[in-house]
Amino acid sequence: MRALSRLDAWLGKTLFHPPIILACQLTRQTQYAMHRALWFFAACHATVYLEWDDWFWVVFIWFFVALTLLNATVYPDWPAISVRAFRLFWFFLLIGQATLTLLGGDLLASSVRSVIILFAEYAATIKTIPPRRKRERRASAKEAFNGQ
Repeated sequence: MRALSRLDAWLGKTLFHPPIILACQLTRQTQYAMHRALWFFAACHATVYLEWDDWFWVVFIWFFVALTLLNATVYPDWPAISVRAFRLFWFFLLIGQATLTLLGGDLLASSVRSVIILFAEYAATIKTIPPRRKRERRASAKEAFNGQ
């Protein structure tokens, strides 16, 4: 189990954290707001590919969409806790989809949703968002105006 937790930490820091931090800096949102928004997007994505035959699942998914929308709008910046089981389960699902795609299969909608959920769960593991670095002005622009 130690190897899986180390792999999980490495994946989070190298693959998932940089784009999440950049998205948080560009949108000026916290990592917790990003976590809740991505869960909402995953729920909305589930409604697009929902089979409309079974009404129980239709009601359940739409209730889940409403719940995640309320959670994302009412409590956007409250600290969120990532569930490690989600990260490992979806990781193995992605491995299965990658092998299916390499062998000539189609991309599954559940794999797209699993990527969204992986980003959401790794967003909750970020402790702080560093400030965005501003680019330095070019030297030629500094010398063009000397203040007189």
